[in-house]
Amino acid sequence: MGRRPIEVEADIGFEVWSEDLNELFEEAALAMYEIMVDVKRVKPKEERVIQIKSEGIDMLLHDWLSELLYITDVESMVFSRFEVSINDSELEGRAFGEPIKPEHNPKTEIKAVTYHKLNVSKENDFWRATVILDI
Repeated sequence: MGRRPIEVEADIGFEVWSEDLNELFEEAALAMYEIMVDVKRVKPKEERVIQIKSEGIDMLLHDWLSELLYITDVESMVFSRFEVSINDSELEGRAFGEPIKPEHNPKTEIKAVTYHKLNVSKENDFWRATVILDI
C-alpha cells in the first residue's frame, strides 16, 4: 500500500497502489485530501455515507472522489479516514472528518476530478490508480 504525488502541467495528480481494491479507493481519497489539507490534523468526528453505482472501475473511482469533493464544497467538510466496500460496479463508502478549520492548514483548492489519464488497473498482485485533479 502506498501513494506518491506525480507532476502534471496546470493540474495536480497522484498515483496510489494497494493489494486490495477497497483500500486503493481509500488511499485515493486520502491522497486527494492530503493535497487540500494536513489530514493528520483532521479529526474523524463526523461521518458521511456515500453510495455510488457507476459503469466501470475507472468511473467508480472518479465518482467516489467527485462525491467527496462535492461534500467538501457544499458542507465545508474535510476528511481524514475512509472505509470503502466495492461489489461489482457499486461502492458503499464512509468518510470521517470535520468542518474545515484554520488548524487543518488548508493548502490547495481542488475544483474537480478529471478524466485525463484516469486509470485503475491490476498489475500482478497490486491495484494501481492514477488520478489528475483540476486546481
